[in-house]
Amino acid sequence: MDFEFMLQLLFSGGLIVAFYNNYAQIRLQNEIKLTEINENRFRSILIYMDIVLNPDHILYSFERDNPELDDIDKKNKDEIIRFYKTKIEVYKANAYLYCDKPLIDAIDIFLANPTEDNYLNVAKLMKNNLWHKEKKYFKNKMKNFFKF
Repeated sequence: MDFEFMLQLLFSGGLIVAFYNNYAQIRLQNEIKLTEINENRFRSILIYMDIVLNPDHILYSFERDNPELDDIDKKNKDEIIRFYKTKIEVYKANAYLYCDKPLIDAIDIFLANPTEDNYLNVAKLMKNNLWHKEKKYFKNKMKNFFKF
């Protein structure tokens, strides 16, 4: 092997590593952005669910300034609950794009029977959906990597 061939081999290997690192960095940035978007959506859904459970909490959330609320009577708890159940339904329709099925089912259960336990179950599933996807992805990736 001559020196020129070794130099070409090292250079091409370095390019492959650089391309892979760039791809991995872009993928990581996209995952971080997606996690932030989902976290904001989940936070909104949890706030709406809390207002469904306790309509008086609307006074302590950012929702008190919501211009959509001008059309309803803020003292009528049934109207507030109906309004926020509708908002949760809209968010749930969008959730089909980025959530696991158990989370969507849990939101349905909450909408049918809004209780503190159902609220906590949805929050737990949201947490799992946000923070435990990488582990599942990594395990599947490793299984496929070692398959012969």
